[in-house]
Amino acid sequence: MTLKRSTMPAAPAPSQADQFGQRISARLSAGAENLDHDISQRLRVARELALARLAPHPGLVSATQRHGAVLSLGGPVGGWGKLSSLLPAIVLLVGLFCIDTVQEQFRADELADVDVELLTAELPPTAYTDPGFVQFLRSTVRD
Repeated sequence: MTLKRSTMPAAPAPSQADQFGQRISARLSAGAENLDHDISQRLRVARELALARLAPHPGLVSATQRHGAVLSLGGPVGGWGKLSSLLPAIVLLVGLFCIDTVQEQFRADELADVDVELLTAELPPTAYTDPGFVQFLRSTVRD
C-alpha cells in the first residue's frame, strides 16, 4: 500500500505593513482590557459610527454590464444624459474637420504662391526644362 502525501501551498509571508498592523492591534487590545466601562462604551459607539460611515451610499449604484462594472448615480439616463455623453466625441470630430479644412487651405495657398512666383518670374521658357529648375523651386519654397 502506497501512501500519498499532499502538501498545502504555503501561505504568503505577511508583509511589513501587515506585521505592523498586527503589533498595533495587539497593543490596543491589551490596553482595552484596562479601560473603564464608560470609556469602553464610548469607544464602542465611535467604532459603530465609523463602520456606519463606511457602509455603501444608497445614491451610488454599481451596475454590472457584460464583463465590467459601471458606477452611476442611480436612475435612468435621459435624452440629455445621452447627448451629454456624446458631446465630447462630436466636439472632437468637428475640431478634426476644422483642422483638416485649415490645413487644406494652407496647402492650396502655398501652391498658389509658387505658381504666382513662377508666372511672374523673368525666366526664359527653356529654364523650365533645365534639371536645376527643380532645385530652384525647392529653394524658393523654403524661403
